[in-house]
Amino acid sequence: MYTNPSIWQELKYKYQYGGAHIKIIFINVAIFILLNLTLFFDRLLFDSRGRSFILDQILGSSSLTQNLYKPWIAITNLFVHDVSGFSHIFFNMIVLYIFGNIVKDLIGNSKIVPIFLLSGLAGYLIFILAYNIFPPLKAMGSVSICGASGGIMGITFAAVAISPNFELYLLLLGRVKIKWIALFYLFINIIMLQGNNTGGSIAHLGGALMGFIYIKQLRNGVDLGRPFYWLEDWFENIRKPKPKPKMTYKKEEKVVAGENTKQQKSGSKSTVSSSKQEHLDKILDKINLSGYDSLSQEEKSFLFKISQED
Repeated sequence: MYTNPSIWQELKYKYQYGGAHIKIIFINVAIFILLNLTLFFDRLLFDSRGRSFILDQILGSSSLTQNLYKPWIAITNLFVHDVSGFSHIFFNMIVLYIFGNIVKDLIGNSKIVPIFLLSGLAGYLIFILAYNIFPPLKAMGSVSICGASGGIMGITFAAVAISPNFELYLLLLGRVKIKWIALFYLFINIIMLQGNNTGGSIAHLGGALMGFIYIKQLRNGVDLGRPFYWLEDWFENIRKPKPKPKMTYKKEEKVVAGENTKQQKSGSKSTVSSSKQEHLDKILDKINLSGYDSLSQEEKSFLFKISQED
């Protein structure tokens, strides 16, 4: 008899088996919630006196001095979103989910983290250079930046570089090739260079360029993401407990001639165990090919029951 897994259990399996882009989504959402709670309690208890200090430690900056003394902000800013609303992180995570699935299906799960990080860092570097080279931007002084958009643009344009004619079904529009979606997004960011988020648009364009370059280099036999594969292994092994060694003892049973009931039971258990393993393998293969959402309720329940067994 199978029990229906709870929402928490389904999220747990989604995190473990959904792919590297799902882990990035979970991490971004977790940081967004934690940061909002931290700033909320800072506002209640300390009248927001700690807000500036907290944000200065995690937001990206166009200041060369800030980046020299706080080099970690080059990474932390890729996982922080605007806390004044929900639209920034919501749109980013939707795009990451859609195009992350495409990249995962076309070139494998191991390429997602390298593309995301390289594109995000490339966009951030171009943002810093622009604000320290061009006089109109330099005159604005130190400008802060945050968000996963640069990395997500990289994944989006990596998908386009791999398969530009891959189609997505969009509400009201029907089936649309991803190259047109990406080009529209690119056009919007070029227009927004004149708006209030010039730095963000620059980072988006830099990330898109890196994602495209990554795939072009990969086709030429150069894998720019090789230095990041250890990080991919770390992502994959998060929350996976190490197997505990087990000691088993066999007790010999005396069987009277002609009495083979116990042997039959032992053979039966072995058959059941083998059948269970085959079923589990099929489910894991299905997750790898089509994702956790493709499982039936019975398959999800079976997977949950297996995870509870010692």
